[in-house]
Amino acid sequence: MSQAEQKSSPITQDVNVAPTGATAPWLSVVVLALGTFCVGTDNFLIAGILSPMSASLHVSVAAAGQFVTAYSIAYAVGAPIVMTVARVRHPRHLLNAVIALFVLANVLAAAAPDAAVMAVARILAGCLGGVYSPLAAAVAARSVPANPRRGRALAIVLGGASLAALAGVPIGIWIARLGSWRVSFLFVAALAVVAAVGIAVAVRVGGDTPSVPLRARVAPLREPFILLSLFVTLANMCSGFLIYTYIEPMFSVYPALGRDAVGPLITVQGLGALVGLSFGSSLVDRFGGRPVLLGCLVVFTADMGLIPLAAHTLVTGVMFMFVWGISGWAFVPAQQHSMIASRAPEQAPVLLSLNGSATSFGIAAGSAAGGFVVAAWGASRLWLAATAFAAISLALALAALGARRRP
Repeated sequence: MSQAEQKSSPITQDVNVAPTGATAPWLSVVVLALGTFCVGTDNFLIAGILSPMSASLHVSVAAAGQFVTAYSIAYAVGAPIVMTVARVRHPRHLLNAVIALFVLANVLAAAAPDAAVMAVARILAGCLGGVYSPLAAAVAARSVPANPRRGRALAIVLGGASLAALAGVPIGIWIARLGSWRVSFLFVAALAVVAAVGIAVAVRVGGDTPSVPLRARVAPLREPFILLSLFVTLANMCSGFLIYTYIEPMFSVYPALGRDAVGPLITVQGLGALVGLSFGSSLVDRFGGRPVLLGCLVVFTADMGLIPLAAHTLVTGVMFMFVWGISGWAFVPAQQHSMIASRAPEQAPVLLSLNGSATSFGIAAGSAAGGFVVAAWGASRLWLAATAFAAISLALALAALGARRRP
């Protein structure tokens, strides 16, 4: 799962929990962050093990990429359904149930004998990840009693996804190279077991988990600015995951990089993501969301368009991934700020919820479109589709800002 999805969910606003009191609050924050690290690793891992997985399950690389599509749709659709139905007095109980089922989902993925079972495992994992990540962020924010510390607690938990891109996925790829891609899923399951034990021991919170009515969630879609902004997010994520999902077969086309470079290059992109989030947030605070948003989209579009040149040497490949990480993740706070600027505070959770859904659907669309491109024209043409969607995202952003200026 990506960080944008976690930060955009309304569940962080839907849970009302009490401080932990006598328990060690930062220990609970750390174990909750371990859970988001597991969810993030599970979300991004397939990109690095796509070829051996497709061979083992007897499907094409393009078809195997649709496991990412299934995960993302389940993440976007399953979580709101679960949180609408669930009524849990203690969020810890729901967290424990979700993380325990998440372990089973990854064990099922590791043991999957065919593509159908793997699809079920990925749908289950996506739904569970969509429930866990934002709920864990909400619990962490309320676990520390002092308001100034809640932002730090939230950053630690949400940072688990960034750390997954930086360390979790490369470790999973390394494990797959030593043994089997199936062991990589067992690695995620083992970490999730540790997180489950930590949650059971360290997290002590109470409070209901009410839901936001569906009508309130979709009401902003009547505004042209909001609707266009959501399509900006969708197109941007579609562009990025056209490449990310199929980064292994795409780079295998270029002799200077090859399959062995995928793990290190993903690590570089994770480093860029950390820089982009931090730097982008600072720029938004200084200049506002709109100029930073447009700047990120311009750089991102240019970066996608330069893939054929960047992939010819390892140095330029590293530069491409680092710039991608910076521009792609600096986009997140800029887009969120642009959507909620000049809005009443009570509107922000719903708007960010819609943005989170657009993120998940964009990831799903990118994986699906990338599979079509690979099957029809080969992995070497992915950059054309990615650049086109990035350019569409930029054009939509300009249209959205124009719609915002109009009465």
